[in-house]
Amino acid sequence: MKRFLSFLLCAVMLLSLCAPVWAAAPQELPYADSAFFDYGEYTLHYRVKAAAAPKGQIMMLHGFAQSTYEWENLSARLVENGYTCVLVDLPDFGFSSRETKETDKLPREELIHALMVSLSADPWYLAGHSMGGYVALAVAQQYPESVKNLLLYGTAGNDGVPSQTAGITSNDFLASVMGPFMELMGRNPLIVRLLLMAALQDMDYAMHYDVEAIIAPFRVKGTGTGAIYNFSLLTDTDYEAVSRLNPILFMNGDKDRVITDAARANLRAALPEGSVDYVVKGGGHMFTENMAAEAAEVTLAFLAENG
Repeated sequence: MKRFLSFLLCAVMLLSLCAPVWAAAPQELPYADSAFFDYGEYTLHYRVKAAAAPKGQIMMLHGFAQSTYEWENLSARLVENGYTCVLVDLPDFGFSSRETKETDKLPREELIHALMVSLSADPWYLAGHSMGGYVALAVAQQYPESVKNLLLYGTAGNDGVPSQTAGITSNDFLASVMGPFMELMGRNPLIVRLLLMAALQDMDYAMHYDVEAIIAPFRVKGTGTGAIYNFSLLTDTDYEAVSRLNPILFMNGDKDRVITDAARANLRAALPEGSVDYVVKGGGHMFTENMAAEAAEVTLAFLAENG
């Protein structure tokens, strides 16, 4: 229980760290490169950033309460160096559909894999940050034929989250209270600014962050409640399966206060032979944004080795 409460606290802390989300309807394109993918009762928003002469294709999954916006800085550098990047909003975040108690819910990995094969029959490099890393690991475990290599940033293995959160997601009262509370936190400019400072470990970058862009999604009814349902659909990491995958890029900031050392150690011990374990000095949980140049340099070197 103590471990779960710590995880929940970290999750709540990250609720404010997303980008502009959810227009009046999914058909309204939020970006010039936006597109939508319908699968089951879900609509996933994604953005294609095409390279002029592609060396490969990367699908990028954001962290909890974030959106495609978190990949702007890193993806721009990867595209410039020849990699087409597809940025995806996971359910309940970004411009993708929100879940309710009545939604016929599907696993994250099934949704992402369906999008991957709809866009290309070739295997993908699959990138994930924080919670997006959990999903990326699950996709690679279940659909290894569709994943060339994993690119994992500020994340770890996912251990027991669905079972730990079952009591919340199945309790109508808790969900009805926690959902609006999360949305209320995300609409408070002061709280958002403070949480950005904690996640970035970079006061100057946090002070110049577009706070209104962060607050916007929390004005959408159902964002908080949908985020709670997300927990119950995350798949536990199978470390034995991970050890059989192709080499993995595993990058973390040494000032990350969200992912615990123990959680990172579990995944680090399962990394396949040939993997790269890189620590960003001075990097916080969101180092892919304010330290994107270093993240891109390491990523491109890894891609060149595993092309």
